Amino acid sequence: MNTGFGGVAETLSLDLGGRRLQVVLERRGPTGAPTWLLLPALSTVSSRSEWQPLAAAVAERCQLVSFDWPGFGDSDRPCLDYDADLMRSALRSILSYLYAQNRTRLTVVAAGHSASIALALATEWSGQWQRLVAVAPTWRGPLPTMTGWPPQRFGWLRQLVGAPLIGPALYRLNTSRAVLGLMLRRHVWVERSLLTPERLLEQQQLARRRGARFASAAFVSGGLDATDQRDWWLHQARQLQCPLHVVLAGEAPPRSSEEMQRLAEAADQVTTFPGRLGLHQEFGAVLAQRLLGDNNSGD
Repeated sequence: MNTGFGGVAETLSLDLGGRRLQVVLERRGPTGAPTWLLLPALSTVSSRSEWQPLAAAVAERCQLVSFDWPGFGDSDRPCLDYDADLMRSALRSILSYLYAQNRTRLTVVAAGHSASIALALATEWSGQWQRLVAVAPTWRGPLPTMTGWPPQRFGWLRQLVGAPLIGPALYRLNTSRAVLGLMLRRHVWVERSLLTPERLLEQQQLARRRGARFASAAFVSGGLDATDQRDWWLHQARQLQCPLHVVLAGEAPPRSSEEMQRLAEAADQVTTFPGRLGLHQEFGAVLAQRLLGDNNSGD
């Protein structure tokens, strides 16, 4: 197993939705340092390796912990109905595991759609957090965001992609390098030079791992959305028992940007960075310096 951001990986067996799933968790940095739990953005190419630029910049000043969500990266990717409840259960289990080892308050840094999973645990867990940093946060999957339709209207798509024979064929078409390149250029990264042939191939291999189509289809169609109500976004933020820092993506797609700005209304701190939905990866080093500065200022 390759490490995602230069740390030490371990495999946890979690009871999620009545099934035992293997989830890969990675740590980097001294155990006595402040702990940051880094939540990868949920996407077709979701992986804890997204945090490598930030981890390199943080170096030994914090203990960094991240994991691959069920259905993504190095974690188990079985055929099942992936939804927000499953992801919430995974995060709850990880938080419980970390808290049992070291009963200190940690900083949660949640990228993209993972911010909504963290906010769903606001009442239950945020009293144990130093702060929540939501980086280019979203709460709706791509198709509900683009169409305005609720996730229920895309159940047929999840069934089609999950079907034998036709499902893998359709998914393979939608994870061609041409389609992935278009997605990454338009919604994820600003700098086109990042999309080298080698990096695009790496993203494609990640997207095409065995079983990856099930969770990916759930994300794209809104199956991982915690709600279809806009008010939920702000309601959960107001339940937080820790400071909320919202990092806005200056070049995010318009509808995603609108929702980020809406969440920022409830934030204790707002920062704007260049970039799109993958700014935590593209601008990871700059983000790290900003968060380290906040730590030093006592935030």
